[in-house]
Amino acid sequence: MGAHEPVSAVKEKPENGLRGLKHWRYDLLAGLQVALIGLPLSLGIAVASGAPPITGVISAIIAGFVFPFLGGAYVTISGPAAGLAPALLAGMIALGHGDLEAGYPLLLVAICLTGVVQVILSLFRAGRFALYFPISVVEGMLSAIGILIIVKQIPQLLGDQLPPVKSIPAAIMAIPKDIREMNPEIFLIGGLALVLLFVLSSRKERWATLIPAPLLVVGLGGVAGWLLELPKEYLVKVPLDIFQHGIHFPHFAEAWQSHDLWTAFLVTIVTLTLIDGTESLATIAAVDKIDPFRRKSDPNVTLRAMGISNILSSLAGGLTIIPGGVKSTTNILAGGRTLWANFYYACCLALFLWFGTALLNQIPLTVLAALLIWIGWQLCAPRIFLKILSIGREQLLVATVTVVVTLYTSDLLEGVALGTLTKIIVLCIDLVLAPSQETSADQPFFKRIAGQLAAALEELFSNPVIRIGDGRATRKRYNGMTVSTGAIRGTVGEMKNPYKIYLSSVTCMNLMKLDKALNETLVVPANSKANFLIILAGQIIDHTSMEYLHHFQDQCIAAGHTCAIVGVDHFRSFSDHVLGYRVNNPRDRMAFA
Repeated sequence: MGAHEPVSAVKEKPENGLRGLKHWRYDLLAGLQVALIGLPLSLGIAVASGAPPITGVISAIIAGFVFPFLGGAYVTISGPAAGLAPALLAGMIALGHGDLEAGYPLLLVAICLTGVVQVILSLFRAGRFALYFPISVVEGMLSAIGILIIVKQIPQLLGDQLPPVKSIPAAIMAIPKDIREMNPEIFLIGGLALVLLFVLSSRKERWATLIPAPLLVVGLGGVAGWLLELPKEYLVKVPLDIFQHGIHFPHFAEAWQSHDLWTAFLVTIVTLTLIDGTESLATIAAVDKIDPFRRKSDPNVTLRAMGISNILSSLAGGLTIIPGGVKSTTNILAGGRTLWANFYYACCLALFLWFGTALLNQIPLTVLAALLIWIGWQLCAPRIFLKILSIGREQLLVATVTVVVTLYTSDLLEGVALGTLTKIIVLCIDLVLAPSQETSADQPFFKRIAGQLAAALEELFSNPVIRIGDGRATRKRYNGMTVSTGAIRGTVGEMKNPYKIYLSSVTCMNLMKLDKALNETLVVPANSKANFLIILAGQIIDHTSMEYLHHFQDQCIAAGHTCAIVGVDHFRSFSDHVLGYRVNNPRDRMAFA
């Protein structure tokens, strides 16, 4: 941890709440460093959302003051995120009939209701529903968001002051016109900022990391804006009196009376809830993996915290709030240990906003556009798709469908829906083609196919647990075969009294049922060790499930238990990736006893 106290020197894992205050030195320094990056990001995200720049900072401050007291995570930093900017802009355009100023107070109503929905979902422990979303769909959604951000920010980068359009195809077709009518002086500033961001982010030398690249680029952009005396329409507009002119309130009465907007409200709320929840849970899972203290976040508590934060943010005119990957990573690298880093982060932002308003108003909008384009590129760079391809071609297909549909329809909700449908179709095809399907050859063709499809759908969505332990299964589709546990990788000798978990086909469609069964059934007394034997006996295992099973195995090992996954060798993998999608070979169709 660099100059900070090494993790090995800490006797116990840092906790949140009052006990976490003793780590204030580490959290304070980390909060300051995160604020230096979070300030320009918050301004840029607000601009990309079509909202006043001040709203991004307001939401970040509220998130920082609320999150430490509600818990759910440990080193995650929450605030406005670029991933929701396209959805917020689309919602604002739809609710305001193209008028961003009229749509913004109505969007605040949608954000508030989104927070209410999140709180309700957390009461039903809906955090586990994230398991339903295939990883390939989530990757496709994030890549589509990256492309949306880039396309929407190109006019701003070029100095175009025209209001944004909702249609992505229309925005793409308008790029040549934007280039012809660009402001050369504005584009020069934004272009240099963009080049500098890519150059600094690719360098690993110490000199390139002394000052965070976003802060340096935005600072230099502010200097350029001041020296060139750019017109005010090309600069950030932050009101000097924040309490009088910076805080906007949601128009609940107008939203209730405008019956023609109720459908738009519903679509916006569903979209924000879906993206906010999915990206939040994916982010905290990713942050947990790099937490040096190996602590595990509670997705349902985090979902509740995000919901309350969104309600309060909307009431003060702020944007949606979710955990941020870039800020959380910065927090960990800076030595942050508890959620109090969020509190110090918010305090620093408030001080910057209170005393530095005049400096903020010197930042050119084209520089913020460059910053957002750089962030968007991180989400949709070719390496992302190459990584997806390395896991499997079917993963790339699902992700590509999600991206293409999103861009064509300009609707993230439709992209996610059709991407998930593509995933289901791929899984059904493999199940229908599986030789285990028991159908009569003399049946009419369409009747036989319908029967196989019904069986495939039942396999996809039914509980994958055949049985736990040695009790006989009620599902009789599988034969028996004996396995010597002494030969299983990761075990020594024979497993004594193992928990045997027999699984049918496991996919993201029934993974939630498996997760519930494991959490409810495999309760191990404290300070005791157990042996878990996961026996794969179905037809297919998708990438999302493989990652879940390996994560479960890692958790068991970290807790001092033994966990072995048996039967993987009986499946044919569609790639060389250890977590690739797998289909059972016909000759190996059997379970293990």
